[in-house]
Amino acid sequence: LTLSTEGCILIAARKTEKLLPATVVREVLDERIAEIESTEARDVRGKEKQRLRDEVTVELLPRAFTRSRTTYALIDPENGWLLIDTASRPRAEELTVLLRESLGSLEITNPEPETSPAGAMTQWLFHGTPPAGFTIDDECEIRENDEPGGTIRCKNIDITQGAVRKHLENQAQVVKLALSWNDRISFIFDQEFTLRRIKPLEVIDNLREENDDLDAEVLFVADMILFQAEVRGLIKRLLEILVVK
Repeated sequence: LTLSTEGCILIAARKTEKLLPATVVREVLDERIAEIESTEARDVRGKEKQRLRDEVTVELLPRAFTRSRTTYALIDPENGWLLIDTASRPRAEELTVLLRESLGSLEITNPEPETSPAGAMTQWLFHGTPPAGFTIDDECEIRENDEPGGTIRCKNIDITQGAVRKHLENQAQVVKLALSWNDRISFIFDQEFTLRRIKPLEVIDNLREENDDLDAEVLFVADMILFQAEVRGLIKRLLEILVVK
């Protein structure tokens, strides 16, 4: 599915897969092996056992439950961006593989900022001074070292004060930070330059309510035009701040 709006192309990739729990396969396989060993008075091992497992899997697949999921992405030709609506790297890779198979080739590179996102977020939070247009919200993740247990998650508190600040004074780094931009959208920014949990704030919701009498398809397109403009503006600003060429 594709939809062109305001110079961008929205694509939706739907994946359907069979759900066949390993416990179900194992139960049927064990019964089949027990029957053979009892009837033929011999052990089932190695390649024969693997062949039986494959046969059982093929037999059970038609009766397996199915699960479908849709991954959205926005192609922005003007800026040369591919924005994928998932924080899961495997799901993002599934979509890029599909695009490459469809187009024949597709060269993709991740943003390479001159300023480290973790370093920038640490300074913003430590000094309580995010860039103009941004506000710090009430959630962060900080890392004191690379050892297990060195990660601290804070939520629903004033993260610019108290214990969080003490950790930053001791050289901890911010690896995730909740921010809002222009009082229009909120999001979580991380050290990999990934934006998670992007949500519209009251200003955007009010604009939506003004158009809630439109039919579903028209409203979906209106939402896309409105939201993609905000997200594109946000990403462009982050690229400027962190000096991404």
